[in-house]
Amino acid sequence: MTNTTDAQAPETGMDDPRVGFAAVTETVGELMNQVEADQLSLPTPCSEFDVKDLLDHMVMVMQRVVVLGNGQHFSEANEETAARDSGHGETFQEEAHAANQIWADPAKLDAMYEVPWGEIPGGPMLYTYTAELATHGWDLATAIGRELTIDDEHLGGAFVAIRMIPEEGRGGPEMPFDPVVHPGDDAPLLLKIAGWGGRRVV
Repeated sequence: MTNTTDAQAPETGMDDPRVGFAAVTETVGELMNQVEADQLSLPTPCSEFDVKDLLDHMVMVMQRVVVLGNGQHFSEANEETAARDSGHGETFQEEAHAANQIWADPAKLDAMYEVPWGEIPGGPMLYTYTAELATHGWDLATAIGRELTIDDEHLGGAFVAIRMIPEEGRGGPEMPFDPVVHPGDDAPLLLKIAGWGGRRVV
């Protein structure tokens, strides 16, 4: 099972992207384990996914962090490697544990990686995937009627990363995001991140 201690095997501060990544993936993995079989066909706030599709996608994202950390091409983790009928939470947690071990080498945070949207250093890439998994965690919690809480201290870098997606020009093939929803200055960072991802958080 994933825990933040794995990500802090070397001495790291809270600005280390691995710390927030580990905290978010632990919380999201626990949420995934709460999904019941009869909830798999429920719709989610991410209109292209029902709950099962969303779970498959979240597993794929975690697999992608693992293969990139292992020096493989991101395409080694795809829809086929992630698809499964059950056990999404357990698989996600196993992959998260592997990711925390693989990314323990701080040199990987400065190395460049090819991702679907271009090339990016490892540190910002982890912040980006943290934001994506936090957003999809919010999607999942909303779909199955659960509450998801993630401390702001683990989401600062993720919020910076997701705001690299422009607010303008959304809705087309090159920017397939819904308009930004602003939940207010005092809202938790989780809602700000999901809102920047186009979710109706208010």
